[in-house]
Amino acid sequence: MLIDTHAHLNFSDYEKDLNEVIKKSLNQEVSKIICASSNLDDCVKAIAIAKKYPDVVYAAVGIHPQQTDPENNDSLVKQIEKLNKLAVNKEVVAIGECGLDSSEAPPLEKNRSLKDQFFLFEKQIELALRLEKPIIIHSRKTFNETFNLLQKYFLSSKGKLKGVFHCYSAGKSEVKKVEAINFYFGLNGNLTYDLGLQNIVKIMPLEKIILETDCPFLTPVPYRGLRNEPQNVKIIAKFLARAKEVTLKEVAQVTTQNAQNLFKI
Repeated sequence: MLIDTHAHLNFSDYEKDLNEVIKKSLNQEVSKIICASSNLDDCVKAIAIAKKYPDVVYAAVGIHPQQTDPENNDSLVKQIEKLNKLAVNKEVVAIGECGLDSSEAPPLEKNRSLKDQFFLFEKQIELALRLEKPIIIHSRKTFNETFNLLQKYFLSSKGKLKGVFHCYSAGKSEVKKVEAINFYFGLNGNLTYDLGLQNIVKIMPLEKIILETDCPFLTPVPYRGLRNEPQNVKIIAKFLARAKEVTLKEVAQVTTQNAQNLFKI
């Protein structure tokens, strides 16, 4: 069994063939999928999809550091209030994705100020702690700021804060820091073509790795350029097994257990 711990099935890319996408995933032994969110509309859709596919799809609700819903004119306080209400749904197993990002925003999105990002991030960390749910971290070009904030809450909560660095993009020297706060490393399809990441995973403990697709993005080799899908977790698992010089069976067993431990699914 394999688990895709980060898929955007709530995106319009899957509106026409979601049933088929999930069926193909199950055929590739990807038996559980966490549908991650970037804004409030995503959250509502993620919960609805999880309700439609019980025990297969689970929801993560959160607000991305970049504004992925430019049409939303609600204040940040109002958005957090709405998120709090959505997060108590029984289909929700995590808060996220959320965090900090100082990179250039993609088309159709825009950068929030770092002040606004910190506000949203802290409120979501506090929500995760209050509901005793893990947090899915988006951190791009902001590792030190992200880590310092997480470490503060990790220490103040006496280790109760749990989570994953989604699509880990920091370096070798940061691996020990992530381990120090007992967070997991999320690995995606870029593992199949990013030589730097391939080098870094060699020092990551397998017991702290979970698998993600971030679909429809980060499609692994040999399907780069095509829409990514949860079924491709198996490709990532095979590549990780080669990089770690272990069997696919061991990667599947350990990463699945890691995901179950973190998300309680």
